[in-house]
Amino acid sequence: MINSKFKQLGRMGSIAALSLLLVLPSFMVVPAPIQASAGEMDMIADRQNDQAGSSQLGTSEEPIGGVDSMTDGNAGDDVEAPTGESEGVEPEENVDEQDDTQAAEDGEVDLLAESVTQTVYTVEPLFNNGFELPVNANGTIPGWSMFFAPNDGTSYEITQDVRYYGNSSLKLVDKSNSLPIYLQSNERSVTPGYTYNGSAMMYIAPNAGNAAGASLVLRFYDATGKQVNTDKDGENIVHLRQVGVWTRVTVTGVAPATAAYARVAASISNYFTAESGAFYDDFTLTSPQEEKAPGTLHLQMPTGILANQLIEAKILLTRGIDVETAFGSLAYDPTTLEVVDASVASDFNAGGLATLELSDDEPGVLKFKVLRPEGSSVSEDKQVLNVKFKVIGNAEKVDVTLQEDSGVQDIDGVQNNKIYISLEAESASTYIRRASLDVNGDGKLDLYDVMAVAKLVGQMATNDNWKYDVNNDGRIDQADVEMLTDAILTKLLDENEGGRSL
Repeated sequence: MINSKFKQLGRMGSIAALSLLLVLPSFMVVPAPIQASAGEMDMIADRQNDQAGSSQLGTSEEPIGGVDSMTDGNAGDDVEAPTGESEGVEPEENVDEQDDTQAAEDGEVDLLAESVTQTVYTVEPLFNNGFELPVNANGTIPGWSMFFAPNDGTSYEITQDVRYYGNSSLKLVDKSNSLPIYLQSNERSVTPGYTYNGSAMMYIAPNAGNAAGASLVLRFYDATGKQVNTDKDGENIVHLRQVGVWTRVTVTGVAPATAAYARVAASISNYFTAESGAFYDDFTLTSPQEEKAPGTLHLQMPTGILANQLIEAKILLTRGIDVETAFGSLAYDPTTLEVVDASVASDFNAGGLATLELSDDEPGVLKFKVLRPEGSSVSEDKQVLNVKFKVIGNAEKVDVTLQEDSGVQDIDGVQNNKIYISLEAESASTYIRRASLDVNGDGKLDLYDVMAVAKLVGQMATNDNWKYDVNNDGRIDQADVEMLTDAILTKLLDENEGGRSL
């Protein structure tokens, strides 16, 4: 079978090379420009069996190829030292030499064992950072709290209609330019003198108002709950004014000497409005002096598609730092979905074509590994992979899950056999929309349908009003009115021409 594990080998003697050939099977790859169809994906069989640890930046060591070794995989790194131990079987010796020669060979085999021992790191995100947890019975959001008292001009909710990844996001609405809204995360303990970086993906919906804007805030507090840092625009408070585009917004600050904890917050000040909503997803709060996390993989899918369309599931790298390899698996119901295509995204191909390995030997599971050319990498927020699914049957909703063994390797990780994986699986759903131009459902296509769409112009498409989004672009606007009007005119012309021909 074909093994898709990551292997980095240093310079070894001839005996080490021979040992490597004995314990490692060959593998096949698909160059990135070649798009693999579902019928051609029976290429790679063995599933990665590395499992995550349980600490915030936990580690575990597992032998690869039956090699037994204990290594300090973090020498010189800014990450916690691995605490796990592994037991395995020494590679069988195949050469019978003199004692002194054998001693030298044993030393080379030990080097091989050290080089192929893999260290697994698990990175725990800010609690409920993607707003995937159910809302509490009292309407509050797990891991988050309001700073200001509720008022008539503002509101917040968890929504599935607009999201960056997963199934949900936070939606803030502010219809007043004199009333603020401020939703803050739970406390996150900090070390005085350390630098902390907060970030979130933010999206301001079109028609948000004349003063459209939203903010991201990072603040430090002492043990009594008193704020101990000074607010400064452009540093610990950053405003987004761009409308209609998901944008990564980042805030930063150094924890003061008296700081005990920090919070990040989603905010719309009394100077801004977001009448159609400001959306937040993928919050982070980390310190490079505390941990190393070269990036996280997420799953992005459309909220809804027309029944005759393909579903495009995107594997995203968020907050990447020198990432060379991304890997993982997608789980789906093979009775409702069929993989028809998978290809490396242009983001991950930039600067040199990446290599794609795929396996669908297990029904309903697509395993992938995307490898940049040796020594090259990508950073920041990038798309890694695009997988296209065909909908089978009459399902109203389909689900795909990015499994918890998915993760990345940075350049250092490739060289030293370290991987960073997610603690939890991440799911996303897509609704299958069987649309009709008869949007009001009266059995006729006429001006009443146009009027029904026109009344909703300015709204975003949701699971409740999606049928009025005639062109299925995620918003109800003048383009939908024009498309429906053109369809009615075409229908009338065709009927008149048919009547004249008689």
